[in-house]
Amino acid sequence: MELNDYIQIVCPKCKALLFAEKRLESWYCGHCGEKIDIINDDEEKVTEKAAPVLTGDIFLCNKDILVKYAGHDEDIDIPEYITKIDSGAFKGNTGIKTVNIPDTVTEIGDSAFEGCDSLSNVRLPNKIKNIKYKTFADCGSLKSITIPASVEQIMYNAMCCGLKEIVFESSYTTWEPENDYTNPSFEISRKASENGVKSIYFKGTAYEASDVYRFKCISAYLKSQGLCPNCGGKFGMFGKCKLCGTKKEQ
Repeated sequence: MELNDYIQIVCPKCKALLFAEKRLESWYCGHCGEKIDIINDDEEKVTEKAAPVLTGDIFLCNKDILVKYAGHDEDIDIPEYITKIDSGAFKGNTGIKTVNIPDTVTEIGDSAFEGCDSLSNVRLPNKIKNIKYKTFADCGSLKSITIPASVEQIMYNAMCCGLKEIVFESSYTTWEPENDYTNPSFEISRKASENGVKSIYFKGTAYEASDVYRFKCISAYLKSQGLCPNCGGKFGMFGKCKLCGTKKEQ
C-alpha cells in the first residue's frame, strides 16, 4: 500500500483523526472501536456513522496520547480513551473557551494550554499528580480553577495567567514562590496591583492569597494559625479537631 491509497477521516464517535484505506467501504477506529462508513468524494449519501470532514473537534493521537488538538470548536470534551495530554497539545489556540478533561487523563504535559487566551473554564481530572511548567501560562481569561486533591505539586510558572482565585481540594498541594530565576507557580495580588490571585479557597473558607502564599501549601499556613491542617477546623480542649477528629500535633 502506498500513502495515496489512504484518506484522512475523523471518527464520529471519539473524534480521533484516522487514516483509512480508500478501497474499503468501512473502517474501524483504533481508539474506540467504532465502525465508520467511508464516504468517497463522488458519493452524496451521508450516514450517522460516516466519517465527517476535517472540521470541528479533531484529536491527533498516538494511541491514547493526545498529541495535538487540530479542531476549531470553542467548547471541548476530551475523549475518555485519552490518558495523557502531550506537551503543547493546545498551545497557542486562541479559540477554545472551555475544556473538560476526563478522569482517564493521568498526565498533562508542559505548556499544554499555554497561550490559550480565550480559555475561561477548565475541568481538571482527579488523577493527575502535577501541574507542570507553563501548563496554563498566559491564559488571560482563566479567572478561577479548582485543583483536585490528587495534585501533589504545582510547578514553577504553571499558572501565571489571569487567575483571581484558586480552589484547593487538598491542603497538602504545594506550590512554588517566585525567585531570582523563574516565575512562581501562580502570581498573587499585591497592594499596588489588581492582577494576580486574591483568594485561595479550601473547604468552603476563603483565605487571603497574600497571607497563605509564602507557606507553599495550605496545611502549613493552617498549622501556623493553630488550626487543623487537614480541614482548617479548630482544636478542642482535648487536642482533637472539632470537625474531623484529627489529633493536634505536639
